[in-house]
Amino acid sequence: MAAGARDRRLDPPRPRLLAGHALGAREVAGQGRWAVGQWLETDGTSRARVRVGAIGTVDVAPNTRLRLVGTGPREHRLALARGRIGADVLAPPRLFLVETPGALAVDLGCTYTLEVDAAGEGLLRVTRGFVSLEEGARRSYVPAGAVCRMRPGRGPGTPRFADASEAFQAALDAFDVDGSARQSLAILVGEARPADGLTLWHLLARVDLPDRGVVYARLARLVPPPGGVTREGVLRLDPAELEAWKSALEPAWPLAARKAKLLKKTGGEAWPPGAHR
Repeated sequence: MAAGARDRRLDPPRPRLLAGHALGAREVAGQGRWAVGQWLETDGTSRARVRVGAIGTVDVAPNTRLRLVGTGPREHRLALARGRIGADVLAPPRLFLVETPGALAVDLGCTYTLEVDAAGEGLLRVTRGFVSLEEGARRSYVPAGAVCRMRPGRGPGTPRFADASEAFQAALDAFDVDGSARQSLAILVGEARPADGLTLWHLLARVDLPDRGVVYARLARLVPPPGGVTREGVLRLDPAELEAWKSALEPAWPLAARKAKLLKKTGGEAWPPGAHR
């Protein structure tokens, strides 16, 4: 960027009315500034689009209540109280964030939809890049093709790919509600495919030590841990070893696998772990 040039990625979000009537934001019609603390609320027939500097857009669906929490050089932050938004953002990690009653959605350069129902429960669907769902020390890493639920008081659930088996998804929902339920865990371990290593990797830190060994054994059969990653290190939840194994899992994820096959067919280079976009 040239000296003295303004970084448009840091421009404050500006909403524009696409249809119907947006409540509580008279600036919408004129594409004016959206004041910090102000609510943007659509009714059953209205839609709006928020342009976030030069980094992307947020589409606001009908019956949605969205607030501008803050905007500045370090982050743009919204709060989704209810309804649905669709974000399409290309920016450095952690520049765009959305609060929900169940978790904070941290954009890592991606496209996603985020829904919150009347009870505050949410659902994230990622179609490009990655989103980190965070609540306190609990985090869920959600790549393209994956979905993740979140609940007030419980934080983010365990991510899964949308094409996982019905039995796998039902068992995961039961696990997230009941905790380390042995019956649910047995189904998850038995039903898991290599792509479901995403879910098993998260479960390593969400089960008790005896069950962690069971999850480790299944994940190691599906996608063997890379060099330097040991059973002992994983069982004690060593951060570096867990991160290394996650990178080794990425080529088995659906979108990564499809892109790798396409690149191989067309003579391109294989998609390296860590570049899942």
